[in-house]
Amino acid sequence: MPLYGEPGQRIAYERYPHGGGGPPIYLLHGFTASAASFAANVAALREQFTVVTVELLGHGGSDAPDDPALYGPGPAVERILGLMDALGDERVLLCGHSLGGAVAVQCALAAPERFAGLVIINSASAAGTPAWAEAARAGMAELAARVRAEGTGFLKRTRLYPAHSRRLDERSRELLTRDFDRLTPAGLAGTAEGLIPFVNAFERLPELQVPVLVVAGQRDRDFMEVLPGFLAQLPHGLARVVELPEAGHAANLEQPREFEAAVIDFAREIGYLPAADGTAPRRAAGSSTLNVLGGLLVAAGLGMLAAALVVAQLGKDGGRSFVAAEPEATPTAGFTPVTAVAGTRTAIPLPAGGVATLTPAATVSGSTPAAGAAVPPSPTPTATPRAAGAAATPTPTATLAPSPTPTATATPAGPYAAIAGPLRVGVGESATYFDASRPVPLRVTWVTPSGTVRDVHGVTVTFPSEGCFAVTMEAVFPDGVTRTAVVNVAVGGATCGG
Repeated sequence: MPLYGEPGQRIAYERYPHGGGGPPIYLLHGFTASAASFAANVAALREQFTVVTVELLGHGGSDAPDDPALYGPGPAVERILGLMDALGDERVLLCGHSLGGAVAVQCALAAPERFAGLVIINSASAAGTPAWAEAARAGMAELAARVRAEGTGFLKRTRLYPAHSRRLDERSRELLTRDFDRLTPAGLAGTAEGLIPFVNAFERLPELQVPVLVVAGQRDRDFMEVLPGFLAQLPHGLARVVELPEAGHAANLEQPREFEAAVIDFAREIGYLPAADGTAPRRAAGSSTLNVLGGLLVAAGLGMLAAALVVAQLGKDGGRSFVAAEPEATPTAGFTPVTAVAGTRTAIPLPAGGVATLTPAATVSGSTPAAGAAVPPSPTPTATPRAAGAAATPTPTATLAPSPTPTATATPAGPYAAIAGPLRVGVGESATYFDASRPVPLRVTWVTPSGTVRDVHGVTVTFPSEGCFAVTMEAVFPDGVTRTAVVNVAVGGATCGG
C-alpha cells in the first residue's frame, strides 16, 4: 500500500478509482483492525464512489512510532486532511467504524468545509459520554502497560481476535487476522494511550455542521446503549439512523449489502451523489431525517418538570426501536472499554456482572406511584448543516415517523437529572431510556424493572406485565452534586400518576 506523511508517522492508504470520476469516500477502521474492515464493501461502493481506505497510525501498513503523542486526535486529523490534499480531494464523504467513527467526528469538527457528510458505524468511542471516556482511559492505560510488558500474544485469547469471529465472511476474517498478527506493542500501546482516551468529543457534538448517517448493528449491546444519547446530543435534523438487526459490531461486514445501500441512499439524500434516476441531486435544507416523538421528564431536587423530546423510531413491528437485540455475549454492566473501540468482536462469552433483580413493591424516594405499581428501590450508591438531507426515504430496516411539535417547560437552574423515554408502552414491549441531564454527569446509576446498570448513557427496559413501572436514574455531577430522576411508565392499559 502507498504511504503518506513524514517518516516514522506515515499512514497507509489505498485508492480505488471510479471509472466515471465518482466523488471520494474515505473509510476509517477501528482499533486493532485495518483497511480489511471494508474488504467486503469496496467493490460495491466503487460502483458509485472513488474509494480511499486509510489505516490509522500503528495499524495495518502504517508506521508504529513509540511516542504516544503522535497518535493523538490532533495529529490523526492532520494526517487525514493532509492525505486529502495530497490526493487532490477537496471534499469527501467520511466513513468511520468504531474508533474510526470517533476520528471521523474529530475531522468534521476541525474542518467541516472538507466533509460532505459522516457515516458512523457502531462507534461507542464517538457516542460515549465523559464517563465513558474516563473509564476508557483507565482500561487503555492497563492495556498499554500489558502489551509493552508481554507483547500482543495474549490478545489472541480474547474476543478481539478476528480469527475467533463466527460472524465475518471468510475473506474478511482471514485479512483481519493477518493484519491483527502484524500489530506491534508500540502501535497498540500508542493508540491506547494517545488516541482512545482523548478522541471522544461528546460535549462538542452540538457543534457538528455536516449531515450524519449512523449505521447501527443492533446486536452490539455496547453501542445500542449509548446510541440514544449520541443522537440527542447532535443538532436537530442533522442525523438519520439505519439499524441492521442481524448485525453486531462489524455491521458493515455482517450485513454488507444493507450497509452499502444505506450509504449510497444517504449520499443521494445530501446531494453528494446524483439521484437514482440520474436527475440533479436532491437538497432539502432544514428537513429533518432524525425524527423525535414522545416526552421527556425532568426531575431536579424534589420536583419533576415536563420537558421535550424522546428519540424514537418506528420498527418493522410498529414498536419503538433503539432496542438492543439479544447480545452476542453474556450481558455485562456498562461496557468493556477495549472491545467498545475494537475493529471486530466475537461471540465468545465474557463474565457476567452488575445486573440485579428488583423488588417490585419497593418505593422510590421523591415520587408517588399509583396503587398497584411495580416500582424499583432508590439506587444507593452551531451552525446550520451544509446539506440537511431530504425527507427520510425508505431504509433497509425502518420507516421514520413524522415528528410532532414537542412541548417544553422551563429548564431548572443548576445541575439537573433528566430521563428521556416513552411514558407508555405495550405489555411485553421494550423501550430505551437515556440520560438527558445537564451538564453531562460524571457517573450515572440506573435502576429499572430489568435490573441495575451503571455508567451507561441509555438503558433498554422490557416491561413484562400491565401496570405502572418506574425507571430511576441517579446522576453525580462534576461539582459533586447528586440528583435523581424518575419516570413512571404506564404499561398496557394502566394509568399512572405523574
